[in-house]
Amino acid sequence: MTRIAYILDVLLLSFAFGTTLWFFFVQSPALFKSMGKERFLPLQMRLTKLLFKTLAVVVPLMLGATLVHGRDPYWLHVGTAGLATLGVLTNNFVVVPRALKAGGQSLRDLQNEQAPDGSVSGFASDGGGSATKVWHRMVVLFVVVMLAGLVSHGIVLMPG
Repeated sequence: MTRIAYILDVLLLSFAFGTTLWFFFVQSPALFKSMGKERFLPLQMRLTKLLFKTLAVVVPLMLGATLVHGRDPYWLHVGTAGLATLGVLTNNFVVVPRALKAGGQSLRDLQNEQAPDGSVSGFASDGGGSATKVWHRMVVLFVVVMLAGLVSHGIVLMPG
């Protein structure tokens, strides 16, 4: 049973890490450049909701698998998976809903042509505009927390 939990843990970790990297570093910049901000933002908002709903299932399942198979030091296995879980659940239930609500204001700003910087780096820093700046940065902060947990968990899982 512990071997199955270990394999499940590795698979879920890989999925969460790979999906996050794809979403933030490949898909988002490519779509932003090809679609333009006006068409990109509504799609990105829907995709963000889907991403975090998915990760809010996958990462806690990873923590559950860790609870079953965790080895010495057990606390390190659980702590790293727990950190990732904290990051994703905070984003899914607290930060992302507020960021998406603020994103609606950014969409209205775009329609009123009060839009800020239209570059990929501007979007990465501020989100859709001044209405989303703080919440976009909070999403990024908790993604970093989740990734710190995932990367450290992956290191802890390595046989050695």
